[in-house]
Amino acid sequence: MKAVVLTEPRKLELMEVPRPVLLDPRHVLIEVKACGICGSDLRYWAGENPWALHTLGKPVPNPPNMILGHELSGVIVEVNADKFESLLGTRVGVQAFRTCGRCSLCTSGRENLCKSTTHIGHAQGWGKMAYYPGGYAEYCLAWADLLHPMADHVSFEQEAMRDILGVAVHAVGRTRIREGESVLCIGGGPGGLCIAQVARARGARTVLVSERSPFAYRVLSHFEGLISIDAANQAPSDAVRQHVDSAHVAAVFDTVGTAETVALALPLLAESGTYVNLAVHDVPLELSVSSLGSERTITTSSNAFYRDEREAHELIHTGAVDVHSMITHRFPLEAYQQAFDLLLHEPKEAYKVILY
Repeated sequence: MKAVVLTEPRKLELMEVPRPVLLDPRHVLIEVKACGICGSDLRYWAGENPWALHTLGKPVPNPPNMILGHELSGVIVEVNADKFESLLGTRVGVQAFRTCGRCSLCTSGRENLCKSTTHIGHAQGWGKMAYYPGGYAEYCLAWADLLHPMADHVSFEQEAMRDILGVAVHAVGRTRIREGESVLCIGGGPGGLCIAQVARARGARTVLVSERSPFAYRVLSHFEGLISIDAANQAPSDAVRQHVDSAHVAAVFDTVGTAETVALALPLLAESGTYVNLAVHDVPLELSVSSLGSERTITTSSNAFYRDEREAHELIHTGAVDVHSMITHRFPLEAYQQAFDLLLHEPKEAYKVILY
C-alpha cells in the first residue's frame, strides 16, 4: 500500500509498505478516506514528541519510519473476529488511541494520561515495528470497539476532525467555566477554534480568539458568535477590556505555549479562573506566585478521555460545531509535500488541510 512515512526528522517519503496485519481480535482494517494534518504532526516532523511532553512530562525520541496521521476516517474492509463481521462496509471515524485499562490512571478515570497508551500516528505503545501505523496511508489499523459510526449526512472529512475536537472538549473540561462567562483563546489555529466553538456550545457568552496570522484571522472572521482579534494590531488584553465588562475572563486557553503567552494570560484571569496550556514546550517559566491568588489555576490539557471523543462525535453529528468551514485545502495523499509546505510556510498559507 502507499503510505507517507516520516523516515527521520524533517524527511517525509511516499513509499510502498506492507498493509497492516490484524493480530488482535479487536483489530479491524480501515480503508482511509480522509486524514487531517494536525499541528502535532508538524512537531513530529520537526523531531519533537509532543505526546511525550504532554503525557509523560519529558522529551522522548521518536523511532524512524512513523506513518503519521491520527485524525482519520474511512470504511471497514477487514475484521479479525466473527463477532465484528457486521461492521464490514461501515463508514467510521477512528479513535486513534487505546489505553491499557489496568493502570491506576486508567482505573481512576484518567486514561488520557496512561503511560502505556497505544497510539495510531504517534508510534507510541506498539513496540518495535518496521513501519508504525498511521492515517497517511491507504489502509490503517483500528480497534473495533473504539470506532464512531457515521451518519449519512456527515462527510469523511468532517469526521476526521473529531480527534482535534475531542482534544478541545477535554481542554474546556479542564476549566470551571459557567454559562454566561467569557473565555479567551490565544492562538486561533484549528485547535484554538475548536476550543472556542466547544466553549460557545457549553454556554460561554463572550468568546475571544487571538491570532497573528492574516490567513488564519480571515478564517476566524467567518465564524459567527466569536470575536476574532488581530493580534498583530491589537493586544489580547486590550480586546478583553473592550469586550468584557469585568476586563477579566473565566478561562484562557493557550495553544501557543510560550513564556510570553503565559505572562500575557495570567493577569487576564478572573477570580477562580483557569489558564490551560495546550502546547507544552521545554522552556523555562518565571511567574509571581501572587498571580495565583483568588484561587486561580494554571494547568495543562493532555489528549482526551474516551467520553470526550464520543462528545466530539456527537457535536459534529448534531451540527453544534462547524468543522467543515475550518478546512481550507484538500490534497490526494501523493501531494503530501505540497500540503506540508503550505502549513509550514511563514506567513501561513493554509489553515486545516485534509489528505485523501
